[in-house]
Amino acid sequence: MKIVLIGAGKVAGSLGRIFVQHGHQILQVMNRTAERGAPLARELGAGFSDQFAAISPDADLYVVALADRALPELMLKWQLNNQLVVHTAGTLPITVLQGVSPRFGVLYPLQSLTGKIPVSGSVPFLIQAAHPDDLAQLMKLVHSVGSSCQVVTDQQRLRMHVSAVWVNNFPNLMFSIAYRLCQEHQLSFELLLPLIRETVLRMDPDKEPARDPFYWQTGPAMREDLTTIRRHLELMNPHPDWKDLYEHLTEEIISYKSQMQDTTIQKAE
Repeated sequence: MKIVLIGAGKVAGSLGRIFVQHGHQILQVMNRTAERGAPLARELGAGFSDQFAAISPDADLYVVALADRALPELMLKWQLNNQLVVHTAGTLPITVLQGVSPRFGVLYPLQSLTGKIPVSGSVPFLIQAAHPDDLAQLMKLVHSVGSSCQVVTDQQRLRMHVSAVWVNNFPNLMFSIAYRLCQEHQLSFELLLPLIRETVLRMDPDKEPARDPFYWQTGPAMREDLTTIRRHLELMNPHPDWKDLYEHLTEEIISYKSQMQDTTIQKAE
């Protein structure tokens, strides 16, 4: 497939590298600044432009990977002649690009992208298209790069986006806090990595039956070990914000546990 990338940031770079790795051609990279766009174009063996008017008309697919705020006004700068254009945003509606082309859609990568191919090599996608033939084309593209996908609505994609924040952005903050606690007390953060991996691997359906991750919940909050919880809170006195966060999360685990037990009792009755 011949593809034009609009943008040269982390998402565009990651997708471009994935597409090229699997035999697709990046025809062109368009970015407002050559400083970032030209090197990516060279790496991908593509042409480069910093002008919307100079975007190639010969691509099979145009992938818009720009900041969300830039998309609503894109139709004022650029028009396509009945060619497929998609955006990669998690929260914007599919219709945001309908002023650019009557063939529009979404190719949302459900992955934390750093500009490189992800360490796991896996990038699931949520996809949408205004026309069934274009949806089939997006599914073919996704499968060609060895990825899975789900066809969704705008609301489903938005809900998956917030779910992704819960499983990626928030845990990463927790990892960062743990890293700093280790640094402050001359402890090796690397010793926690097997624990992190084990926590994630328990949710792998190839290794364990698929179930609510709360099934694997452990720790002092789960045991309602108030003595240990108090000691932990005292240790975090130098970091009141972290202490508050620990306290709130502990309360949520205890509350969630109670809700789960009530649900189990109701089902038994």
